[in-house]
Amino acid sequence: MSTLAVNIVIEQGSDFDSTFKILNADNSVPNLASYTVESNLKKHPGATTSFNLNPTIDTTLGITTVSLGSSVTKDLDPGRYYYDLFLISPTGKRTKRFEGNATVNGSATLPS
Repeated sequence: MSTLAVNIVIEQGSDFDSTFKILNADNSVPNLASYTVESNLKKHPGATTSFNLNPTIDTTLGITTVSLGSSVTKDLDPGRYYYDLFLISPTGKRTKRFEGNATVNGSATLPS
């Protein structure tokens, strides 16, 4: 399984979610029983501050979803960030499946 580069856009002050599909080279869904996912957003890969993208996985369909609520996105400074998503096997093997830039677009109207 290789790492795919996928860029995402987050609107400041809005609820955000994005969905990714994990597939084998032949476009079949791999056996993901008991797998978990981890995903974070940072200003750059070496930054000490990170935001948990609350990843979920549907192990039957191979679909992972990352999300942030408006209460978090309102505090993100507009600009470019970096994110990645790791697939973790039942034995603990970590594989980076997705990575990319996350552009946060600013907003004039933010939630309280």
